[in-house]
Amino acid sequence: MTMILQLLIPYFILAAVIFGYIYYRYLKLGPVLYRVNRALFVKQNFDSLVLIIILAVASYFLIRYELNNIKVVEEELPFSFYFNMIFYIVLLIAVVAREVEKPTLREKGIASSRGLWNWQEIGSYRWSGRNLIVNIKRGNKTRSEIWLVGPIEKKNIALILKDKCPLRSKRSRKKI
Repeated sequence: MTMILQLLIPYFILAAVIFGYIYYRYLKLGPVLYRVNRALFVKQNFDSLVLIIILAVASYFLIRYELNNIKVVEEELPFSFYFNMIFYIVLLIAVVAREVEKPTLREKGIASSRGLWNWQEIGSYRWSGRNLIVNIKRGNKTRSEIWLVGPIEKKNIALILKDKCPLRSKRSRKKI
């Protein structure tokens, strides 16, 4: 019984981290006002795709390493290899789910796969065709979030941003 509990500890830790993050996001930004149905496979999301590929390759090599040492593993705990292999797969699924998560406009801010920002941290936003460009200011640093959105969503998002984030770039004022 204690061996199985030892094998399940990484799963409990992973579940605690995932649920802790979801709870923290809700406490920081509040309920969802609008979920942006952004395009996933565009150049703005290239970093997410690279992260998923790196984790997949690392998981593959860790599983191969354990396969090469399966005799040692089987002598210690007969099912540990399978639990570890499944853990890598579950971890990869959790990361993929996080990276493909749709950005959301929430009551107190914006959440995307790259971070959580309060409305006060949104320096400006503008539209460039179908791209929404949100400039985020934290201290002396400024970064941009770029989401490719559809024309129907553009109207809904513009209304929420106009209400929640009155600061806009001069370009955006001309186009909306």
